[in-house]
Order: sequence, then C-alpha cells, then structure tokens
Amino acid sequence: MKFAKITAAAAAIAMIGGTAMAQDGQAYVGVGVDAVEFDSYNLSGKAGYNFNEFFGVEAQGGFGIIDQEETIAGVNAEAGVDYYLSGFLTGRIPASEQFELIGRVGYYFGEVEGSVGNISISEDIDGFAAGVGAQFNFGAGNLNGIRAEYTYLDVNTGTANLDADGDLWSLSFIRKF
Repeated sequence: MKFAKITAAAAAIAMIGGTAMAQDGQAYVGVGVDAVEFDSYNLSGKAGYNFNEFFGVEAQGGFGIIDQEETIAGVNAEAGVDYYLSGFLTGRIPASEQFELIGRVGYYFGEVEGSVGNISISEDIDGFAAGVGAQFNFGAGNLNGIRAEYTYLDVNTGTANLDADGDLWSLSFIRKF
C-alpha cells in the first residue's frame, strides 16, 4: 500500500513538473539541518521547481546525524531518524524582492530507530506533512537564500501501532538556478 501511495505522489509531481517546464519558473536546491522536536538532528537536502512566483513542487530528504540520548534507570537509550524522503506542493507569497513566505503540503516516509541497552528497534513511518516558513534571498539576482521553516508531521507506523505527530524545524541554504 505504501508503494502505491509513493508511486501516485511521484507520478502527480512528474506530470505537474513536465507541464511547467515550458513556463517561466525557477529550479533550486538546498542543504540544511533539521531538528526533530529539538531532540535529534538531521542533515537534509531539498530540490524544487517554482512554476511561477506563487506555486511549485519540492522534494526533501535527510538522514540522522545526532540522536536523542537519555539515561533511564542507569541504562542508556537512544532514538533518532535513520532517513526520510518527502514530496510537497508549495505556495509562496512574495513580501518583497528579497523576502517570501512559504507554505507547503505533502507526504513523507522514512525510518526511525531506537535502542535501549542491547535492544534495538527500527520502524517505518509515513504520513501527511504540512509546513510554513520564510526565505530571505540575497546576492546577485537574489539567487541565494536562507530559509527557516516549521513542518508538522502526522506520524503513522505499522507494527508498533504508534500514531503521533512530530515537529520538524529546519534551517537551509537555498541556491536558485
């Protein structure tokens, strides 16, 4: 079922992207750091295409670089993100030549891992994602940008029957082409 969802989302983005190439738009890539609940941290990358100044698509992926660590009754415990991939439809509101507000909705999937003592567990996660942010553009032609954003994650898992939500805070450098 997850494969069908991912395939459908990828096909929709590809169809939209294919029709947009003939229009004015702008591609971009980015690299940044994500904080999951400010407990664990990920290195992330973005790639997107703006169809016009208001709408676009974006893909984001990342992997864990710092896990959350705690000691419970003398036993060390760790939890963090192994990897995640996501796709978004984006909306933008240009506030000035250099500053824009961004909203995005989409779907993500990934894997989280936790360990307590010698016991480790990894779990697939997926769900709805929606976020808001702001980007400050600078440099010649405003082709560089710094973006700060918040993304809400509706976390669904299979075997652990965990239904929760998560907060993803991101800071990224963006380069437009």
